[in-house]
Amino acid sequence: MGACPCHGAGGPHAAPGFDGLPDQQDHQFTPGQLTVHFIDVGQGDAILVDHGTYEILIDGGDGDPGVVSYLHSYVDGALEIMVATHVHADHTGGLAAVLEAFHVEQIWLNGDTSTSQTYATFMAAVQAEGAPVHTARRGDQISVSDLTFEVLNPVDLSGTANNNSIVLSLSYGQVDFLFEGDAEQEAEAGMIAAGLISDVEILKVGHHGSRTASSPAFLSAAKPEAAIYMAGTGNSYGHPHAETMAALRSIGAAIYGTDVNGDIVVSTNGQAYTVTTEK
Repeated sequence: MGACPCHGAGGPHAAPGFDGLPDQQDHQFTPGQLTVHFIDVGQGDAILVDHGTYEILIDGGDGDPGVVSYLHSYVDGALEIMVATHVHADHTGGLAAVLEAFHVEQIWLNGDTSTSQTYATFMAAVQAEGAPVHTARRGDQISVSDLTFEVLNPVDLSGTANNNSIVLSLSYGQVDFLFEGDAEQEAEAGMIAAGLISDVEILKVGHHGSRTASSPAFLSAAKPEAAIYMAGTGNSYGHPHAETMAALRSIGAAIYGTDVNGDIVVSTNGQAYTVTTEK
């Protein structure tokens, strides 16, 4: 497993203002370990946020390969929260199997629908699970333990399926994450206009690194230190697109991709973070 290949020896990265102690305004924050797993599911998204005995799953790939075996290594008992960012099969296809394998306490959807068999299978599994189902809208908060995800998108379902993606931000101490789902430039522009995008340490790049996302204005506002895209090796879409990679390099982001690096894990104590890769 490689450690921080874009940052030399792989030691902890200091968050802005890190001097070995929490900043004064963070005096109520008690550092603990948070790990975020960007799971290599080929051409799809599956992200596990693991905080002690609490786990949150954001998307589940298309089911081939599935995420259940990976999750069994980290999920303690129930899966507290499942988020399906949008209806596309490369994000929801693996979630029915997760619902069969684990007790899930909360499910968050964007309220969109699809005529696909994959979506029908997923929703049947959701109904069978019987967990509370919430519809995410901008301004909502998704909370468990001392973690609070802010919902930045969607406002409504007036966009495309991709632009209706649930976009989440998470601040853990001084380390900020932004999970874009498949949000594209239209959704990015709306979030910028609403003043919701500011500096983050870790960006999950929108739409698998496609040129339809990661606008210059968005990247300029987010200024990620590390950018992680999720794509399948040799995928038919050509993801990640060269334009996106060039834009990320131009802002100085360290770039990681599941097609190149396999599983990617970000670990943080809220003051500094490390990135480790399978390959």
